[in-house]
Order: sequence, then C-alpha cells, then structure tokens
Amino acid sequence: MWPDDERPWHGAFVSSQARSLERAGVSVDVLAIRGYARRTEYLRAAAAVARLNRRCPYDVVHAHYGHSAVVARLCTRAPLVISYCGSDVLGVPTGGGSITPRTRVEAGVFKQLGRVATATITKSSEMERALPRAVRTRNHVIPNGVDLDRFRPIARAEARRRLGWPDDEECVLFVGSPAKVVKNYPLAERVAQALQRTRPRVRLRVAADVHRDEIPLWMSGADALLFTSRSEGSPNVIKEAMASELPIVATPVGDVRERLDGVDGCHVCEPDSERMAAALADVLDSGRSAAAREAVASLSLQAVADRLLDVYEEVLGCPVARPVEANGRASSPKATAA
Repeated sequence: MWPDDERPWHGAFVSSQARSLERAGVSVDVLAIRGYARRTEYLRAAAAVARLNRRCPYDVVHAHYGHSAVVARLCTRAPLVISYCGSDVLGVPTGGGSITPRTRVEAGVFKQLGRVATATITKSSEMERALPRAVRTRNHVIPNGVDLDRFRPIARAEARRRLGWPDDEECVLFVGSPAKVVKNYPLAERVAQALQRTRPRVRLRVAADVHRDEIPLWMSGADALLFTSRSEGSPNVIKEAMASELPIVATPVGDVRERLDGVDGCHVCEPDSERMAAALADVLDSGRSAAAREAVASLSLQAVADRLLDVYEEVLGCPVARPVEANGRASSPKATAA
C-alpha cells in the first residue's frame, strides 16, 4: 500500500507514517509493491529484497500488510516488524457477514507469519486478539496517526463555496467505494432514506473517487460522517473526521468504539438503519464536535512516530533516532518499509 499516480489515496497512511519517521531522524527507504496491478509485482519485489539481503544496509525492516510481510521476511539479516492493517488478520467479510474463503486462508497464513517477526503491530485490540498467543506477547497496539495539520476544521460556508455545494442541504458524508462489500454502502443508503422521511433536505454525498487532497474540504463542508463498515482495523476516516470536528455515526468495528467513547457529537450504533438515522438526526441538530478533535490529539503523526520508535528501540535493544529538541538523543538508524 503506497500512493501512486493510479491510486493517489492508496496507503496514504503508510506514506504519512514514513514521512513522520523521517522527521524524527530515521533514514527511510521504501519498497512499494503494486500488487493490485499484477501479482508478478510480488516476485519482482522478492528479488529486490533478496538482493538487498546480501549487504543489508538496514537496522530494521518494517512491513505493512501481510502480503508485504511475506516478501520482507526474505531480508533475514535485520529485525522484521510487521504492521497488520485489518483484513490481513480479520479477513474480508461477504455481504452475508461471513469471511470469504480466500481471505480466511490468507489471514491464517499471515497471522502465523508473526511468529518469525521480531515484533508485530496491530491497529486495534480486536486485531491483537486474532493473533496466536505467542505472537501477542510481542505485539504492540498502535493505531495509524492522523495529520492534524491537513485535517482541521474549515468554516462550513467557505468549504461549501469552494466545493459548489448549496448552503441549505444537510450533508451526510460517506467516504469509500460503494463497490466494496466491506464498506456496506447499502446500509448507508437505507439510513439516509430513513432520515429523509423527516428531514427532506438531507443528502448523502459519497467520496469514492475524490482525490485524497480534497477529503479535508469535504469533511469541513459536510454536517456528519456516516460510517457503516462491516469490518475494519483502525479506520483512518474516523480519526480524520474527528480531527475535522465532524460529528460521526458509526458501526462498532475495529477500534471505533474506543475512539468515540464519551465523545460529544459522536455515536456508535449497531448496523440498524432506524437507529443510525435517529443518531444522525441528533448529531445534525448538535453541530460540530470540538471534543472529537481534542479526543484524537493523542494520535497525531508525531505521537505515533514516537511510539514506533519505541518499538524499534525494543527490537534493536538500543536507543534510536529522536529529535534532539525533544529529548536530547540523535542517533539515526535506517529502516526500510515494504
């Protein structure tokens, strides 16, 4: 997962994480595997990693997602850290709620791969519980960070002027591709229809093919985020909406309940259209949620980078790069992200 010209949004959180580590003083090389384009990309990447293993200029190899971890393990001369991202340990649900056979098998393999990693990272406690017991002993629960500079509240009127949206509509935002079964877009449609019975000005806007750079503007122009996923790890859109002070109604998947627990203007509901519509009506009446931004501040990119450095220190058994102005340490390891 890494942004490119074809998919500028793909793996944006991995890119943000790499940049935050560089700002912390870590030298980072990236091996991006365009597996979505063709499966032979994994073979190409495996050959590249095997060549790197001969001289191994890295202190740590950090793989993101199970498929990449298989390739990264070919670098045997450096500690391996695996970041699991969601479906690689939980599988991908079907429309009926069961896990597809292929992803169930893949998830079983990827979870066992954690046994040969020096450390693993999951985005939520739910994901950690899915790992083998021996792997859990060296797992770290670290959600993805959120860029608080990019995702920040902009005046609603200004955002709508720039987007060309009318001022009088009540905009409910759905972020994701309706074609992805895991996102459960049919439920979002039913929720919007239920709400429109009493609030005819409600409009469900779908950010599917929207450029990543436009999402902060959409979140400032919207009145609420509707999140209906069947399964997730630690969904980035939830944290980004929180940083934008956007009220949220979401299903209880991944770490959503943990993120939104007790946050004014945010509701976690079972996937029922009437209950979610009632919760949306409540947040639409309440307005923006400054409490949401406060609640997600602890997951800034810098804070998460610091937690990653703790993991690197653990696997290396020595201090690693920290900005001098933060704590006086300035050693600089080299990491590669797959």
